[in-house]
Amino acid sequence: MTAGAYLKSLSVRHPLMFWSHNIDQPIGKWLKVEEDTTGLRVEGQLALSTVKGRETYDLLKMGALKGLSIGYRTLKSELQGTARLLKEVALYEISVTPLPMQEEAGIDAIKNIGELISAAKSNGDFTPLKRAVESAMRDAGFPAWLAKAQAALAPQILSDGQRDASASETARLIKDSFKL
Repeated sequence: MTAGAYLKSLSVRHPLMFWSHNIDQPIGKWLKVEEDTTGLRVEGQLALSTVKGRETYDLLKMGALKGLSIGYRTLKSELQGTARLLKEVALYEISVTPLPMQEEAGIDAIKNIGELISAAKSNGDFTPLKRAVESAMRDAGFPAWLAKAQAALAPQILSDGQRDASASETARLIKDSFKL
């Protein structure tokens, strides 16, 4: 795969998240997909309200599952000796899988709401936490405007006398804030 092989595809389509390339088993969504110097870098969220999403999360947390694999179509390629060099691909999906074709295509970190809260409190970057709150609310069926409004409150909820609260207490406060 050459540098830039994904760029055109990423500008026109957002890849889906499946369990081992099975289109009947969507397990979440990719929140961020970008090409860097080593290939693709992605951030996603598992749909914990689905059986397969929850199973995938549990397996990832215990370290039993670490692989990622892509579903794509070759648009431009070139032969270099006996190898085919991919110059442009149409990227359709990125799957969490136990056996990726490329062993180095793996998952670096698995975060939960408590970890996102702790990170936001320590580094002041609320973007991942806001994204997680908004996405969780949308997945629960809340309208987009309400999900965005509640996500925007995350910094305020964390700073209103909760600086010393534990991550689990703060997570409870955030969860309680979206109850109507």
